[in-house]
Amino acid sequence: MKVGDSIKKLRELKNFTQQHMATELDLSVSGYGKIERDETDISINKLERIAGILGVDMNTILNFDERHIFNFNNNQTANGIVQNQYNVKNELMERLVAKYEEENKYLKNLIEKLTSKD
Repeated sequence: MKVGDSIKKLRELKNFTQQHMATELDLSVSGYGKIERDETDISINKLERIAGILGVDMNTILNFDERHIFNFNNNQTANGIVQNQYNVKNELMERLVAKYEEENKYLKNLIEKLTSKD
């Protein structure tokens, strides 16, 4: 999925209009629409601002997978529910933390061996 598509889907889940997003970003509606249609390059700063408006981080936009979205209501208070995506990220994060802890322990032992020469 392209970045513009992800932004559009997340905006729709928040029930934000293109007008709202354009106003928040100090853009015209047509200028904002170009972002959603991937007709213009988007800077990291602008992507951060969009993520902030949508209440997500940039990784959520960049890795967005609409197959994990269930929008039960289509009204002004519905924000949709993002499931599984965060569970997968949490599992990955736990594995990475365990790996770094193991590497850290190994390096501490190595330093100890190197500094305690008889």
